[in-house]
Amino acid sequence: MKLTGAQRARLSERLQAVVGTNTPIRDFAGKWSQVARYAINEANTLMIENVKINLKRLPKKLEHFRIVHLSDIHHSPFTSLEHIERMVEISNKLKPDIFVLTGDYVSHEPEFIEPMARALGKLNAKFGTFACLGNHDHWTDAERVTNALRSENIKVLVNKGFRFEANDASFWLCGIDDYMVGKSDLKSALHGSFPDEMKLLLAHNPILVRRAARVGVDLVLSGHTHGGQVKLRDEDKRILPRRKLKNGLHRRKDTQIYITRGIGTVVLPVRFGCPPEISELELFSS
Repeated sequence: MKLTGAQRARLSERLQAVVGTNTPIRDFAGKWSQVARYAINEANTLMIENVKINLKRLPKKLEHFRIVHLSDIHHSPFTSLEHIERMVEISNKLKPDIFVLTGDYVSHEPEFIEPMARALGKLNAKFGTFACLGNHDHWTDAERVTNALRSENIKVLVNKGFRFEANDASFWLCGIDDYMVGKSDLKSALHGSFPDEMKLLLAHNPILVRRAARVGVDLVLSGHTHGGQVKLRDEDKRILPRRKLKNGLHRRKDTQIYITRGIGTVVLPVRFGCPPEISELELFSS
């Protein structure tokens, strides 16, 4: 991605405002230009995260089932189509059983919807691509996003689910609408599922893991957080525990959630210590 002169000027002003404050990051202030260049470059990288997840109710015949999870594409003036197409190319080489997409396909501009959908329509998995919506999709045009994705044979699950079947086995696969716009309906998403079958929920906002845990969902896949997008401290040296789930695999009671860092950016076209992520998830029966 190449920024225009005006975009670089705005970015510099914002970073100056941050690094110029009298905060513990004042040592960062003298190097703001170098950090800005690094952060812009990092936003255009892609990292594959290989994650193994053990699920008690996963059917034995679906051992080693592989999911590539993509989220927060945010196609916009700051997240280029070339970046998205490169993500698609790399993701297809992983040859997963399914792709799942967990929302925020564009940032604000409706003219980016159809190009984004055409790019994502090139995802090619053995059993297809499944998606839910995010808050930015609603803030832009949720109906247009949904129709564009469906026109590319991507199955958008809006408070709906179905019994996914593969290898003579099955589980309940469902998607929930966005929490921030008040359209989430977990009861409807689970309608038709069996009490004892494995349930996989696509939910843009990870806050829904609390509800999911109360109704026996086995695995939630989410985005929304961008992993923080900019990390100015070493998470391994943190003294106090994190209060919010930002990225990675977590557990709440018998429910697990994987939160991806996502692909694009919002507010600033930068990432720092938090590169874009293609999540390759492998499921095991435990």
